[in-house]
Amino acid sequence: MEPREYAENAIRTLEKQLRLPITVVDHDGWFQLKQKSQIFDDRRRSHRKLAVCDAGFCAACRANCRYKLNQLCREDPRPHYTLCWKNIGQIAVPLRRDQFHYGVLYAGCFRPEHGEAPRGLPREFYSAYARLPAAEPKQINAWMPMLDMFARGLIDYLCAENILNLDYDFRVRKLLEYLETHYAEKINLKDAAQHLALSAVYASSFIKRATGSNFSALLRSIRVNHARKMLGTTEETLRSIAAACGFSNEFHLSKVFKQHTGESPSQFRRRA
Repeated sequence: MEPREYAENAIRTLEKQLRLPITVVDHDGWFQLKQKSQIFDDRRRSHRKLAVCDAGFCAACRANCRYKLNQLCREDPRPHYTLCWKNIGQIAVPLRRDQFHYGVLYAGCFRPEHGEAPRGLPREFYSAYARLPAAEPKQINAWMPMLDMFARGLIDYLCAENILNLDYDFRVRKLLEYLETHYAEKINLKDAAQHLALSAVYASSFIKRATGSNFSALLRSIRVNHARKMLGTTEETLRSIAAACGFSNEFHLSKVFKQHTGESPSQFRRRA
């Protein structure tokens, strides 16, 4: 069996086991444009295979799943349960490896307990919406770790089989290794550009094109991820964690941390 077929069969098996439709969304082109050939077919990569999504599909649908949730999963590498503008629930799981964000694996379509679907959509939407399974928080929370492990394994498999080529430009890896090594220091775009042997202007354009984020946002995301690890595994003070992760002080850490995760460092630590 060809590796691409093997990966697709694994997804189909998961769909049957969980009885959840799965979609792989790749806004930055990692599963098609930056590879020798397309990894997943158009049906796997689109929500429009689902009747409830296809009915009334519009720019707002693309904005939600290909942009808004892609950015959410880029900044916060945890599975999320979200509602789209049609009030359809779904589980969004980041597809990432070594701090590199490839896209999002979406699982399920649910009818939430509260709220109603917006008016003005085609008649077939409402009949499809009525057939959706009801969202059960306990079940959704139980699925999230399983889907997260599957997403990680899927990316590892694609990389191991050389289907997913992270090194389409070796400078991507070089950039991430540089940031992971120096995130605690006072580095800037000029430093990264010098390390990549590029001009600052070209480096800025390259980083945005390769990662979907500008240099500052990418660096903040890496610093927040390291702060999360320290908050969850140590008893260090916020001041110490801020210094260890490259923030100017604990107040700066708290501000950026909440922007990225939606909760304060103390809230995250209590929960963790």
